[in-house]
Amino acid sequence: VVCDGYQVARTAVHYLHSLGHTSIGYIGEIDNEIRYKGYRDEMASLGLTAPKEQVIDIHLSMEGGYHGVRRLREGGGLPGAIFCCNDITAVGAIKGIKEMGLKIPQDVSLLSIDDIEMASYVTPMLSTISIPKEEMGKMAVKILLDRINKGHRLPMKLELPYQIKRRESCRDLTAG
Repeated sequence: VVCDGYQVARTAVHYLHSLGHTSIGYIGEIDNEIRYKGYRDEMASLGLTAPKEQVIDIHLSMEGGYHGVRRLREGGGLPGAIFCCNDITAVGAIKGIKEMGLKIPQDVSLLSIDDIEMASYVTPMLSTISIPKEEMGKMAVKILLDRINKGHRLPMKLELPYQIKRRESCRDLTAG
């Protein structure tokens, strides 16, 4: 039971681009990370480039997000938008951006993935892509119980939908 992380990341980049952002940085893990591959592929699909200084490979944590934005700034400045691999990393990025004296979304837009509870309690509220974690768990249990009760034997892959939670951390550059 999955939610396609590759497609979710592509959707995140596409959403930021639809708001008028053409400089979109990445903070997250890179090696064997499907979300990074989605970011990279969608950037290419949109004809956008991501200079290596705007791609920060960090451990997914609040501390990683905090240090990630500082590395972005040291590497030549923050892009207009940042895609963080998950919400926890984005929470750390918010702290780092605020300590720089910058404002979200006026100076930099921020979008991430997961929709953890904290996302709607930070200031500004974090725009994120909601992954249906609870439903994924319920479906996994149902499929497992069905298999235990000899209901089926074939391998299965069930993909659940996701949705963008538009909150306060992304600026729409296309709006007057």
